[in-house]
Amino acid sequence: MVLLSFDIEEFDMPFEYGKEISFEEQIQISVTGTIAILDLLAKHNIKATFFSTAILL
Repeated sequence: MVLLSFDIEEFDMPFEYGKEISFEEQIQISVTGTIAILDLLAKHNIKATFFSTAILL
């Protein structure tokens, strides 16, 4: 058995490299990635657990 879980949050990695990114861009990148994951899971009929930070909601 394989168990999958994903931690979904705003994309803030650019800040670690001294780059600026707007909050809207952070959220859009996270949403795009989440949809790609959901599509892949659905395609293969795989269940997973998602965790989200409160700020993403």
